[in-house]
Amino acid sequence: MSLAAIMSKKVRVTTEDATLASLRTLFVDAKFQHVPVIDSMHRLVGIVSVKDYFKALSPVMDSASESTTELFMQSRKVRQVMSSPVFSVSQDIGILQAATYLVERNISCLPVVDSQQRLIGIVSWKDIMRRIVQSQQKRRQRADEEE
Repeated sequence: MSLAAIMSKKVRVTTEDATLASLRTLFVDAKFQHVPVIDSMHRLVGIVSVKDYFKALSPVMDSASESTTELFMQSRKVRQVMSSPVFSVSQDIGILQAATYLVERNISCLPVVDSQQRLIGIVSWKDIMRRIVQSQQKRRQRADEEE
């Protein structure tokens, strides 16, 4: 089974010029752990995680006032905190291969791109685990029915 079957196609994205304040809104509203960064041609140029976001804020969070923190978030850009380049995959690879990449590279998601590097989806380790659990439940159910 390929990634096309399990990837999230409705992906919230951001741009390199977006502020950390806008990123906060994406993380809070969408409850995502990762936000792909795209250019004007919808090509993948980076990715930013919740961990990256909090790491960028950590120097000011404890000691700065709320207004100073907000000013900092308005002035910092996504390009300053995103990871780039990004390891990405085709939707045609198998789920086991995707899981192998996640483990080998110690990452928690894989952006899925087309041949022009345009973002078409994203797969996280949770998506893969969900598929495994569903498959195991179906197997158990079939075994129970056969008895």
